[in-house]
Amino acid sequence: MSAEIGTGHSLRPDLQVEDPVRMGPLVTAAEALAVFQRKLPGALAEVRPVHHPFWWAALDVRTRGLFRRGAAGPGQRMDVLVNAVSGRGMIADFTPRGASAGSSEWLSLIGEQSGPLPTRREAERTARSLARAKVVKTVKLGMGIEVTPANGLRGVLKPNWIVTGGNEKHSATILVDGLDGSHYIVRVGKAGRSREIG
Repeated sequence: MSAEIGTGHSLRPDLQVEDPVRMGPLVTAAEALAVFQRKLPGALAEVRPVHHPFWWAALDVRTRGLFRRGAAGPGQRMDVLVNAVSGRGMIADFTPRGASAGSSEWLSLIGEQSGPLPTRREAERTARSLARAKVVKTVKLGMGIEVTPANGLRGVLKPNWIVTGGNEKHSATILVDGLDGSHYIVRVGKAGRSREIG
């Protein structure tokens, strides 16, 4: 069965989540505005919060000698986030925490996207591959790696800021990451004319 979203399209069951975590931003609106104004001095701008959907996989990773019998040794927990739109993953240096958002917010954000979206199975595969690749760099030759889910795949709504504005010469839109303050220029142009980036 598929869920109906606001656009009249239906969302495949493997893209639906229950009770995604909505993270609050660590970067304030004032800090996001400051990022924009460093790029465009003297600019007036508007800041608005947005969230982006990610899959979250909590994984237990253990290593063991290939020639040794018995259980794997003590391992480590890894939190991996996989972008629910692009399918790109990253190992998080934090465990996602926040309020439960309810599935309707997830559905509306996923439903705004066009084109194929990564499935739950693809997100799980990406998360496991990233965890394995990180551990491979640190293990000795002849060691096996065991990656197991600590719990089921969950949805996370990651906070960002969209900052739009300009000065007398230029206008721009910048996306500022709500967790670390890194930024991406979405649109830039001379005052009165602009072009999309990416």
